[in-house]
Amino acid sequence: MEKNNADIKSNPGHGVYNRILKYAGVFGSVQMLAMLVTLVLNKVKSVWLGPACFGITESMNRNTDVVKNLTNLGIQTVAVPEISRTVGADADAMGDSILITRSWALLTAIAGMAVCLLMSPFLSRWAFAGDAGYTVGFMLMSFAVAAAAVTGGEMAVLRGTGLMRQVALSQLFASIVSLCLSVPLYWFFKLDGIIPALVLSALGTMTVTCCYSFRAYPYSARPFSGQVLRKGFGMIGFGVFFTVAAFLGAWAWSIIAKFLMDKGGQELTGIYSAGYMLVTYFATLLLTVNDSEYFPRLSSVAADKERLQSTVDSQAQAMLMLSAPLVICFIIVMPLVVYVVLEYGKFHNSIALAQLAVAGVFFKSVSQPIACIVLAKSDQVTYLIQETICYILLVICVICGFNLYGTVGIGIALAFWELLYLGMVLTISRIRYGYRLAGKVVISFLIQAVLVAGASALSVYDGKGALVAGFALLAVSGVYTLLFFRKHTSF
Repeated sequence: MEKNNADIKSNPGHGVYNRILKYAGVFGSVQMLAMLVTLVLNKVKSVWLGPACFGITESMNRNTDVVKNLTNLGIQTVAVPEISRTVGADADAMGDSILITRSWALLTAIAGMAVCLLMSPFLSRWAFAGDAGYTVGFMLMSFAVAAAAVTGGEMAVLRGTGLMRQVALSQLFASIVSLCLSVPLYWFFKLDGIIPALVLSALGTMTVTCCYSFRAYPYSARPFSGQVLRKGFGMIGFGVFFTVAAFLGAWAWSIIAKFLMDKGGQELTGIYSAGYMLVTYFATLLLTVNDSEYFPRLSSVAADKERLQSTVDSQAQAMLMLSAPLVICFIIVMPLVVYVVLEYGKFHNSIALAQLAVAGVFFKSVSQPIACIVLAKSDQVTYLIQETICYILLVICVICGFNLYGTVGIGIALAFWELLYLGMVLTISRIRYGYRLAGKVVISFLIQAVLVAGASALSVYDGKGALVAGFALLAVSGVYTLLFFRKHTSF
């Protein structure tokens, strides 16, 4: 221990990477357990219900997300820096920030529920090619919209006050609750159990999160107090821009789901959803530390240009070094993952899509820390421009990719979109804030990018030769990562 402390003092950079690895380990391990629980649920869905289940779930979730993002004002994100700035100040200041956050969150929950109820007929016809049969389903999903808004507010409280252990545990137990609530519904009601399962899972997640948050900070909210709400106008001002951007994002994913539903129905949408679901789980497993630990830390140094540069560089370097070998490993084992997690005969077309799309997670590991700069600085206009361009590119890439190469083209398009987004946030951050990715980070990125690209190219080939070459690339990437952390940490 004395040696480790001496190492940190002699090289302060060790402390930064130690912190990143520590929280990556904590959140990564908890997310791994949560992901395993969720994968069990998806295995049940794939065996009992098939691709149609994933198609219906994708359409319901994507279109409900439009309402969520239209009404929640981005409380889960924009409230974090507001709360984190009061930590360490007097208790009254922190209590006021928590009260404001909860009041606005409850108000947006009520608004979201009302909007979802009113829009239910339109959402049903939009999502299911003119079929109004899901109107009642979307009406039930209004409870999920309200629950998500409350959950977002309580999660902002936990993250803003630095209660990272509670954040991690709430995510784990929420997954377990969702599993326990959903499986009986799928067993007894088959496809008719999908919507009740989504609603109860959202309510269960809210309950678990509230248990942790209320224990730390007893609940109090005044959603109809003009005095309280006015104090949050500064935060909500950015939230409006965040809402517009999030709405555009949800709408973009909704357009993609509708496009695929029109092209190939529930089966095609289900194959796409299952493949991208695996990539999303992997990305969440890897990048959750950015949202939970890094963003509050970045917000606290956003006004100091040198500290901001150092913080972003360290985070981007650590995340790309961690992500590269894991992405390559994911590409190699994807056929096995689909065999174990899904019904292979029904979902084998998801393999190539996921193998190619997961390369985008490597690019995202670098772009996400940089993209957080605009959030930490609460730069509303820049954020809106950045995200609008991002989602326009997403729709264009996916539609073009599918039209050219089918489901494989979707995987290529998603990876290429993440690369375009990385280039965009680098350009905007350079022009707007004077941030430039450090040369050492660029070198590491290029080395690992070549290895990831090689593994992606090998995924289109079958046979032992491709498998051996893939493991060789994994070994090179893994050794490079281990040597880096051996040099820059005291673990």
